[in-house]
Amino acid sequence: MRWPDTWIDPALIGLVKGTAIDYLLMSKRDDLAAVRARAQQEGIRVADPDAAPAGVEIVKGAWPGVQMSFGRGGGRRRGGGADAAGGDASGGGGRGSGGDVPGGGAGRGAGRGFGDAGGGGGRGFGGDVPGGGGPGFGSGSAGGGASSGPTGVPWVDSNGWAVRLSRTLHPESAVWVNAAPAERAFITASSYLIAIADSAAYGGRWIISLDAPLAKDLAAGTSGSLATWKSLTAAAAFFAAHKAWADYLPVGLVGVVSDFTGDNEFFSHELLNLMARAGLQYRLVLKDKVTAASFQSLRAVSYTDETPPSPDLRKQVLAFVQAGGMLIASPKWGEVAGTPVAGAERPGFSVRALGKGRIAVADEAPVDPFSWAADAAVLVSHRYDLVRFWNGGAAGSYYTMAPGGKQALVHLLFYAARGPDAATVRVAGRYRAARASTVSEPQVAKLEMEAQGDAVEVHLPQVSQYVALELDV
Repeated sequence: MRWPDTWIDPALIGLVKGTAIDYLLMSKRDDLAAVRARAQQEGIRVADPDAAPAGVEIVKGAWPGVQMSFGRGGGRRRGGGADAAGGDASGGGGRGSGGDVPGGGAGRGAGRGFGDAGGGGGRGFGGDVPGGGGPGFGSGSAGGGASSGPTGVPWVDSNGWAVRLSRTLHPESAVWVNAAPAERAFITASSYLIAIADSAAYGGRWIISLDAPLAKDLAAGTSGSLATWKSLTAAAAFFAAHKAWADYLPVGLVGVVSDFTGDNEFFSHELLNLMARAGLQYRLVLKDKVTAASFQSLRAVSYTDETPPSPDLRKQVLAFVQAGGMLIASPKWGEVAGTPVAGAERPGFSVRALGKGRIAVADEAPVDPFSWAADAAVLVSHRYDLVRFWNGGAAGSYYTMAPGGKQALVHLLFYAARGPDAATVRVAGRYRAARASTVSEPQVAKLEMEAQGDAVEVHLPQVSQYVALELDV
């Protein structure tokens, strides 16, 4: 937890005592010396807020949740303006990462890609969207409100991809996420639940950072603030009691092969972010550490690095393709084996058959991870989606499997101000029983499961913003 600088009363350590909060990042100011001493007396570790403790990787994250637009027409822009690949341009003309939209903005979801489509049609993950909105990446919006993105609902910020990446690059370290409450955000007790779950579901820990009003009210001991604090510490305790979940292995549809560094950093990182937002379950594959198990159960692998693969990596990937998988690659992949497949073209890609699988190579070097994520979803086909939601709203998921393969765990996150009243989630796989838990409900009542061949549908009653869905093989 990041200790508020205004908490100079040592008695406030009593808020932390007996909770799952075992580390305090605290300023070295003189007026906090007594607080530091009290924390150490209570067995609570204290560290410099500007330096990561030994064995910890700190990831700079975003305040998780639905990203809101401000003002009329423009919203919150990323990357600078409507003509930037990352900008939201709701209600005004322009060109974004998705293409042109007559009479509307272009950004994530407008045109053929991602963004807000204020009055213009578009094509997103869900297909054609005449007139704006629809089942693609974006939802129509002529004014303020939520920004839309690859979830097909309001644009969601999440740190899960960054946690997974850090754990892959630094498997010996714990991952802490530094994401302070967003400015101008409306913060509630459920906002803190989302912040904690968004990191913990992926094996990380959010550095608890209180917004100024809550910190002030807690110091004053107001009843409302204490209720919020109780729910926050309950969420921390819930995940502390389920540390074994962090060792579950990701179940993926697409393997993202890269070194994730240097010239490949921006594209590969943003691709992970966008795939997660689109609900495309993936597995990170470090290209210099590929093993026989790296591609197991995957349907496709993506390769976009700036340098061609090593001979050994090429051999392993092509063996995966010949066995029935798909390679989605940039021209940097180099010479492509196989024979052209008539009628299998995807705009911007050439498709060839090799053994039982296929290779889709982009005609040009990719510059837009938004478009690459969309194309990957279409090339693989939504028929193979591992997790689908109905009535879930701004939802995200992380599908994992326990070591030994006897139990699956699907983390379900609902990023709106409250959880859904009645949502349905479809999970690919053959399972005989389902159970769910939340921070406040150890066993969710009235949970229904229907087997559907190679998948199950689970009908959820009203739940909070985080659900742990356990499925027995």
